[in-house]
Amino acid sequence: MTDIFTLEACAFNAWPAQKTVFHEGWVLRLAGGYTKRANSANAWQPTASFDSVRSYIESLYRRQGLPVIFRLTPLAGDAPGRQLEAAGYERVDPTEVMTLGLGNLKESQGTVTLESLRTQAWGNGFALLSGLDAPRRQHHDTLLDAIVWPVAYATVYREGQPVGYGLAVAEGDWVGLFDLVVAPAWRGRGLGRQLVSALLVWGKRQGARQAYLQVTDSNTSAIGLYHSLGFERRYGYHYRVLM
Repeated sequence: MTDIFTLEACAFNAWPAQKTVFHEGWVLRLAGGYTKRANSANAWQPTASFDSVRSYIESLYRRQGLPVIFRLTPLAGDAPGRQLEAAGYERVDPTEVMTLGLGNLKESQGTVTLESLRTQAWGNGFALLSGLDAPRRQHHDTLLDAIVWPVAYATVYREGQPVGYGLAVAEGDWVGLFDLVVAPAWRGRGLGRQLVSALLVWGKRQGARQAYLQVTDSNTSAIGLYHSLGFERRYGYHYRVLM
């Protein structure tokens, strides 16, 4: 479980919630509803029966005007998933956490630029390709502004135009990759590989020895890319939500 604790902590830090509440070994994250990762209850080291914990969590999120979402990793054990299913919570967005050692990483090729600060052009381009409306864009910007570790904002170009974006967050031995997106018309041409490779090289230069990312099981093309780069599945998680 040690690696899971480490990866979960790094991911929490790299994708920070606006508010965090600790209760009976659970970490409750709240960020105005932008992304389930930053707005869900996560088991850490549970110390009480799940019945009492569930009641507390449901009350807290409802008071905040947010949907009740549980993010279940192996740290939660089996009981919460069974009880939530019985209570009508649906299982959604199964996700893989994948890792890669950076020892033999080669320099990347391609027209990728990296910035240590988020520019308006990066924010506008990412929002456009990701379909973020103004409120979600604001929540996204607030989340990124809260990151305390070094960040690289990547942009990949074709024919002089930006066609893909991504970012990486470096913390100690680890670098995490997030917000990877390529314009639909340019997918399948190796641009995702260029983005990932450039961010991995940056992470290694920051002192990272390993990389991690999170990808939904349904995104088979991305999983294929990550496997081809040497990423391996470390563990999985899913969400339980009331639909």
